[in-house]
Amino acid sequence: MTTQTLNGTSRPISRPLAVAVNSTWRENAACAGKEAEDFFSDTPGTQRRVRSICHNKCPVLVRCLATILESEGERGYKWGIYGGLTADQRRALRCEAILGNVPDLAQARMLTSLKWRHVLYPMRYRGANPTEMAQELEAYGLSVSPVTVRIAVWWLGGRAPVLPRRGAGDRRSDWQLIRDECRTVVLQLRDGGATGYDIAAYLNVRRGAVEEAVRSWNRDASASFSTVGEEMAA
Repeated sequence: MTTQTLNGTSRPISRPLAVAVNSTWRENAACAGKEAEDFFSDTPGTQRRVRSICHNKCPVLVRCLATILESEGERGYKWGIYGGLTADQRRALRCEAILGNVPDLAQARMLTSLKWRHVLYPMRYRGANPTEMAQELEAYGLSVSPVTVRIAVWWLGGRAPVLPRRGAGDRRSDWQLIRDECRTVVLQLRDGGATGYDIAAYLNVRRGAVEEAVRSWNRDASASFSTVGEEMAA
């Protein structure tokens, strides 16, 4: 039995992670020599542990993420933890790219330093989203894009949601919130080639919530069409 290594090749699962020939930066990676199966685990505890290796110990984290984002490109299939991000987080970045949002990975890494994490943590605890956090960082003289902040928060173990926050007493489910607040961005992503999995990852919701919102829009469109048809017949 074989599994994919972090270098994109197949190998027996009993062997440690391989290091690509002529890829010096990979030799310096914190994951070099470690068992690859942990990096492809679906177990939340294992994922947190291996991501901490990337976040806290890896000197080539930025290079690793940049490389995997370039190699994965627009492919729908994403698997494992690379550059400290899960497959779903990299799917979300595909959506960000469709929307024209390009992160500054070096700046994101800077935001994970001790100095800046003390600034970001209080924002996270207040429930600020990446756009709000980017605006607040301007008060510290730092110009940073929301998608860059989003990656930094992911590297720090946060969720960095972009779904609009519910106000007090708002009991709408995720699909209702998407239906009411996210139609434009969902349709833009679909037109740009994003899959349902990609959009769900971007919004950090279940895929079923996106599908239910789309069905609701389709029902509304059908009802409107029927009303127009009845008026014309009359």
